[in-house]
Amino acid sequence: MDLIADTSYLVGLWRGQSWATDYAYSNPEKSIGLPWVVLGEFWHGATLAKHDPVDVAAFLSIGIHVHDATLVVPVYAQICAKLSQLADYRKMSQNDLWIAAVAVALKKPLLTRNRRHFDLVEGLELEVLQP
Repeated sequence: MDLIADTSYLVGLWRGQSWATDYAYSNPEKSIGLPWVVLGEFWHGATLAKHDPVDVAAFLSIGIHVHDATLVVPVYAQICAKLSQLADYRKMSQNDLWIAAVAVALKKPLLTRNRRHFDLVEGLELEVLQP
């Protein structure tokens, strides 16, 4: 696995947005991990939008699903402890904290369009996609 993706990238692929598909087509050698939180966020949105669950499941088979929490939980705790001392801590959602923890724990860059969601996390390498 080369990268960890956040939900923005997955949604961009689902919608066929050029910034996401261009990245995928120009980087076919890169394998992408999908944290369980990303899968949950994506399924939530797909369910609200009433997308066919069969189509959603087929689409999600494109990535490597990241399930091993034993490496991630201690990193999540460290990130939360460090950020809780900052005034800006509440600007980062719990889901984004978990996604960042997966990338930090696995020492992989996080593929995202939302730099501001993740800038507070020390040691997190970002690969930011521009529209």
